[in-house]
Amino acid sequence: MLKKLYILLLTFFTLISSQSLSFAEELQFAQVSDIHYLYPDEQMDKYLYFLSLSLKKQHPSFVVFLGDNVDKSKDTHVISLMRALHSINSDYYLVLGDKDAYSFGGLEKNIYLDIVSTFNSNQKNDEKYYYFKPNKDFICVVLDDTSDFAPSTHGEISDEQLSWLENLLIKYPKKMFIIFEHSPLVPPRVEYKMSMLNTESYQNLIKKYKNILLISSGHYHQEAVLTDDNGVRHISAPAFKDIPHSYQMIKIIYDENSYKSPDKVEISVTKVKV
Repeated sequence: MLKKLYILLLTFFTLISSQSLSFAEELQFAQVSDIHYLYPDEQMDKYLYFLSLSLKKQHPSFVVFLGDNVDKSKDTHVISLMRALHSINSDYYLVLGDKDAYSFGGLEKNIYLDIVSTFNSNQKNDEKYYYFKPNKDFICVVLDDTSDFAPSTHGEISDEQLSWLENLLIKYPKKMFIIFEHSPLVPPRVEYKMSMLNTESYQNLIKKYKNILLISSGHYHQEAVLTDDNGVRHISAPAFKDIPHSYQMIKIIYDENSYKSPDKVEISVTKVKV
């Protein structure tokens, strides 16, 4: 009798465990930052080719390039970079960095974005900031913290974008949000000349909504994972231009109710050398 009861209990707990596991889902994506591409650069072309091979092995749901994709805002550099990225077989998205596009002595953003959209059908040429849905549970937001007129190492998120972001958060209260930007809201180190300006409104917005999972950025050429008081993870990426030419794989394990407490979601960050 005791043996039968033991078997029944074991079967019950096994079923419960398997049901719990069945609810666990996974999102895995790659982020590459600060390529600082200049044409011609055969060495960087080689490493970008190695990047495409590495990404094929990793099978990310999507890839995000976190800004400073080129080192000088000229059409030759942008066109050559986009040609080099064309071998990537995952969906990919570009964030604007302070080196990429500006009207004073460089490419205006609409021209830069027109080149990008010509090579990359995921991006519309009039969208400096935008969002996409990698699956049914997530909203991925790409913000533009760069100046329209002249390059500046200080990032700043406009009130227009914050209003747009808040409308998205209101529209999708049961989705988890991932935000991508070039300049970090919470930086990996204190360095005023690279800091984001006027952050109070942005920080207040982040505090107001509880379904923001993480904010990814580059700019500082330093990798870090920091967690703020609200449980939002702030992930800084290394510069791809720097040896050993690496990027990050982000793996998120969650369930259908994770939007209620995203601070408890399991997130791992792996540095991958090409």
